[in-house]
Amino acid sequence: MRLLTRKRGARPRAKTIRPAERYLTAGAEQARRLGCSFIGTEHVLLALVHDRASGGAALLGRLGADPPSVESALAPWLGPSSERAKIHPEALASLGIDFDAVRARIEGAFGPGALEHASATCLGIAPRLKLALAYALDHAGDFPLRDEHVLLGILSVPDSVGARALANLGISAAGLRAILPYEPLR
Repeated sequence: MRLLTRKRGARPRAKTIRPAERYLTAGAEQARRLGCSFIGTEHVLLALVHDRASGGAALLGRLGADPPSVESALAPWLGPSSERAKIHPEALASLGIDFDAVRARIEGAFGPGALEHASATCLGIAPRLKLALAYALDHAGDFPLRDEHVLLGILSVPDSVGARALANLGISAAGLRAILPYEPLR
Protein backbone atom coordinates (compact mmCIF):
# COMPACT_ATOMS: atom_id res chain seq x y z
CA MET A 1 0.00 0.00 0.00
CA ARG A 2 1.42 3.37 -1.01
CA LEU A 3 0.11 6.01 1.33
CA LEU A 4 2.64 8.63 0.35
CA THR A 5 2.24 10.04 -3.10
CA ARG A 6 4.30 12.88 -4.38
CA LYS A 7 4.18 14.69 -7.67
CA ARG A 8 7.44 14.66 -9.59
CA GLY A 9 9.51 17.64 -8.47
CA ALA A 10 7.40 18.27 -5.37
CA ARG A 11 9.11 18.94 -2.07
CA PRO A 12 9.14 16.02 0.37
CA ARG A 13 6.62 15.79 3.16
CA ALA A 14 7.74 16.90 6.60
CA LYS A 15 8.53 13.92 8.82
CA THR A 16 10.67 13.17 11.78
CA ILE A 17 14.32 12.67 10.91
CA ARG A 18 14.75 10.05 13.66
CA PRO A 19 14.97 7.04 11.27
CA ALA A 20 17.89 8.79 9.56
CA GLU A 21 19.97 9.26 12.72
CA ARG A 22 22.35 6.43 11.90
CA TYR A 23 23.12 8.09 8.56
CA LEU A 24 23.72 11.41 10.29
CA THR A 25 26.04 9.72 12.80
CA ALA A 26 28.02 7.99 10.05
CA GLY A 27 28.16 11.23 8.06
CA ALA A 28 29.35 13.09 11.15
CA GLU A 29 32.25 10.67 11.51
CA GLN A 30 33.29 11.39 7.92
CA ALA A 31 32.87 15.15 8.39
CA ARG A 32 35.06 15.10 11.51
CA ARG A 33 37.65 12.96 9.74
CA LEU A 34 37.82 15.59 7.00
CA GLY A 35 37.83 18.50 9.44
CA CYS A 36 34.47 19.89 8.33
CA SER A 37 32.18 21.88 10.58
CA PHE A 38 28.96 20.51 9.04
CA ILE A 39 27.50 17.25 7.73
CA GLY A 40 26.58 17.27 4.06
CA THR A 41 25.40 14.81 1.44
CA GLU A 42 29.05 14.24 0.57
CA HIS A 43 29.77 12.94 4.08
CA VAL A 44 26.80 10.57 4.10
CA LEU A 45 27.82 9.35 0.63
CA LEU A 46 31.35 8.68 1.89
CA ALA A 47 29.95 6.81 4.89
CA LEU A 48 27.80 4.64 2.63
CA VAL A 49 30.57 3.77 0.19
CA HIS A 50 33.09 3.02 2.94
CA ASP A 51 30.76 0.70 4.89
CA ARG A 52 31.58 -2.61 3.20
CA ALA A 53 28.71 -4.31 5.05
CA SER A 54 26.12 -1.82 3.79
CA GLY A 55 23.71 -2.28 0.96
CA GLY A 56 24.69 1.18 -0.25
CA ALA A 57 28.29 0.17 -0.86
CA ALA A 58 27.13 -2.90 -2.76
CA LEU A 59 24.72 -0.88 -4.90
CA LEU A 60 27.35 1.75 -5.65
CA GLY A 61 29.80 -1.02 -6.50
CA ARG A 62 27.33 -2.52 -8.98
CA LEU A 63 27.11 0.92 -10.58
CA GLY A 64 30.91 1.08 -10.84
CA ALA A 65 31.56 3.38 -7.89
CA ASP A 66 34.11 2.12 -5.37
CA PRO A 67 35.49 4.17 -2.44
CA PRO A 68 38.46 5.62 -4.40
CA SER A 69 36.27 6.70 -7.33
CA VAL A 70 33.71 8.32 -5.02
CA GLU A 71 36.47 10.11 -3.09
CA SER A 72 37.97 11.29 -6.37
CA ALA A 73 34.59 12.56 -7.57
CA LEU A 74 34.08 14.42 -4.28
CA ALA A 75 37.62 15.87 -4.15
CA PRO A 76 36.78 19.19 -5.90
CA TRP A 77 34.25 19.98 -3.17
CA LEU A 78 36.03 18.61 -0.13
CA GLY A 79 39.16 20.72 -0.43
CA PRO A 80 41.93 20.43 2.13
CA SER A 81 41.14 18.42 5.23
CA SER A 82 41.55 21.42 7.52
CA GLU A 83 38.44 23.47 6.75
CA ARG A 84 37.85 24.14 10.43
CA ALA A 85 40.02 26.75 12.12
CA LYS A 86 42.95 25.26 13.99
CA ILE A 87 44.66 26.50 17.14
CA HIS A 88 48.03 28.02 16.29
CA PRO A 89 50.47 27.83 19.23
CA GLU A 90 52.66 30.57 17.70
CA ALA A 91 49.75 33.02 17.50
CA LEU A 92 48.84 32.31 21.12
CA ALA A 93 52.48 32.70 22.17
CA SER A 94 52.51 36.18 20.62
CA LEU A 95 49.72 37.02 23.08
CA GLY A 96 51.64 35.54 26.00
CA ILE A 97 49.62 32.32 26.13
CA ASP A 98 51.47 29.03 26.48
CA PHE A 99 49.46 26.56 24.39
CA ASP A 100 51.14 23.51 25.91
CA ALA A 101 50.26 24.73 29.41
CA VAL A 102 46.63 25.31 28.36
CA ARG A 103 46.44 21.83 26.81
CA ALA A 104 47.95 20.24 29.95
CA ARG A 105 45.40 21.97 32.21
CA ILE A 106 42.45 21.02 30.00
CA GLU A 107 43.59 17.40 29.70
CA GLY A 108 44.27 17.28 33.44
CA ALA A 109 40.70 18.37 34.14
CA PHE A 110 38.84 16.57 31.33
CA GLY A 111 41.12 13.78 30.12
CA PRO A 112 43.38 13.15 27.13
CA GLY A 113 42.21 14.65 23.84
CA ALA A 114 39.62 16.89 25.52
CA LEU A 115 40.72 19.98 23.60
CA GLU A 116 40.27 18.33 20.21
CA HIS A 117 37.04 16.65 21.27
CA ALA A 118 35.52 19.97 22.35
CA SER A 119 36.08 21.50 18.92
CA ALA A 120 34.63 18.48 17.11
CA THR A 121 31.41 17.80 18.99
CA CYS A 122 28.79 20.06 17.40
CA LEU A 123 28.35 19.86 13.66
CA GLY A 124 25.73 21.62 11.61
CA ILE A 125 23.59 19.77 9.10
CA ALA A 126 23.62 21.20 5.59
CA PRO A 127 20.17 22.17 4.29
CA ARG A 128 20.63 19.96 1.21
CA LEU A 129 21.32 16.96 3.45
CA LYS A 130 18.13 17.67 5.41
CA LEU A 131 16.23 17.80 2.11
CA ALA A 132 17.93 14.61 0.84
CA LEU A 133 17.02 12.74 4.02
CA ALA A 134 13.43 13.98 3.80
CA TYR A 135 13.28 12.64 0.23
CA ALA A 136 14.85 9.39 1.46
CA LEU A 137 12.08 9.04 4.02
CA ASP A 138 9.53 9.65 1.25
CA HIS A 139 11.18 6.93 -0.85
CA ALA A 140 10.98 4.54 2.12
CA GLY A 141 7.31 5.26 2.72
CA ASP A 142 6.03 2.97 5.46
CA PHE A 143 9.07 0.70 5.22
CA PRO A 144 12.29 1.03 7.27
CA LEU A 145 14.78 3.54 5.89
CA ARG A 146 17.53 1.72 3.99
CA ASP A 147 20.69 2.68 2.14
CA GLU A 148 19.02 2.67 -1.27
CA HIS A 149 16.44 5.18 -0.01
CA VAL A 150 19.23 7.44 1.21
CA LEU A 151 21.05 7.18 -2.13
CA LEU A 152 17.81 7.99 -3.96
CA GLY A 153 17.27 10.89 -1.54
CA ILE A 154 20.72 12.28 -2.31
CA LEU A 155 20.06 11.93 -6.05
CA SER A 156 16.72 13.73 -5.55
CA VAL A 157 18.63 16.90 -4.64
CA PRO A 158 20.58 17.44 -7.89
CA ASP A 159 22.44 20.52 -6.65
CA SER A 160 23.82 18.69 -3.61
CA VAL A 161 27.50 17.78 -3.57
CA GLY A 162 26.70 14.08 -3.24
CA ALA A 163 24.36 14.11 -6.27
CA ARG A 164 26.87 16.08 -8.35
CA ALA A 165 29.65 13.62 -7.52
CA LEU A 166 27.41 10.66 -8.37
CA ALA A 167 26.39 12.34 -11.64
CA ASN A 168 30.08 12.79 -12.48
CA LEU A 169 30.43 9.03 -12.02
CA GLY A 170 27.49 8.43 -14.36
CA ILE A 171 25.10 7.42 -11.58
CA SER A 172 21.49 8.60 -11.74
CA ALA A 173 18.31 7.83 -9.84
CA ALA A 174 17.02 5.91 -12.88
CA GLY A 175 20.23 3.85 -13.02
CA LEU A 176 19.98 3.08 -9.32
CA ARG A 177 16.32 2.09 -9.59
CA ALA A 178 17.17 -0.22 -12.49
CA ILE A 179 19.39 -2.41 -10.30
CA LEU A 180 17.16 -2.49 -7.22
CA PRO A 181 15.52 -5.86 -6.58
CA TYR A 182 12.18 -4.08 -6.00
CA GLU A 183 10.51 -0.88 -7.09
CA PRO A 184 10.90 1.86 -4.45
CA LEU A 185 7.90 4.06 -3.77
CA ARG A 186 9.25 6.88 -5.92
